[in-house]
Amino acid sequence: MKVGAVIVCAGQGKRFGRSIDKTIFPLEGKPLFYHSVSVFSAVKEITQIVLVLRKEHFALAQRLISALGSRRVSLVEGGKERNDSVCQGLSVLDADITHVLIHDGARPFVSSGLVKRLIRELKKFPAVICGLPCRDTVKKVRGGFIEKTLNREKIFLAQTPQCFKLEALKKAFCSLRGKKVSDDAQVLELAGKRVKMIEGESRNFKLTYPQDVSLAEAILKIEED
Repeated sequence: MKVGAVIVCAGQGKRFGRSIDKTIFPLEGKPLFYHSVSVFSAVKEITQIVLVLRKEHFALAQRLISALGSRRVSLVEGGKERNDSVCQGLSVLDADITHVLIHDGARPFVSSGLVKRLIRELKKFPAVICGLPCRDTVKKVRGGFIEKTLNREKIFLAQTPQCFKLEALKKAFCSLRGKKVSDDAQVLELAGKRVKMIEGESRNFKLTYPQDVSLAEAILKIEED
């Protein structure tokens, strides 16, 4: 079992509400993507990291990766849609990689502990993701009115990394045929494959909206104190 990781950071971040590209938004003096790369680089089970970026950010990424001292990071330009970017990342993985972790670069607080737990589960299952059990009552709504209340005990809020046997993921992507998916796990779901869910971490949230920056800065301040 040889594990690679694809960190996807090529989106435009339209909901982020800042003039700067979310990918390079500075958090604790480093662009957002750097924090995930740093964590993945410290996990010895991962033998290669592919960072999917917009081309104009390559020079910045190369400088930071060089300073990090990691020799396992490759850069590749992202595609038009997220699925395209993931496929670009998969295409440059080394030939001996058998399993892959796919992570959103906008989740800077992923922990090495969570990554290692996922890799352990990946030894037993061909597809494993993490998520949080839903705490709130969940309503299905149409046209502004409630249709029904869903069983929250069966609802999880998906996170990344999402982890797969590489061969199974590639086959599933080939069968998509233009279908839109919300995440990489859904690619396997549409192919009729079972995906294992384990509990994630609340701090492993995705920076999507402007207010998320305040939460991220608060977490960093707590850690410093």
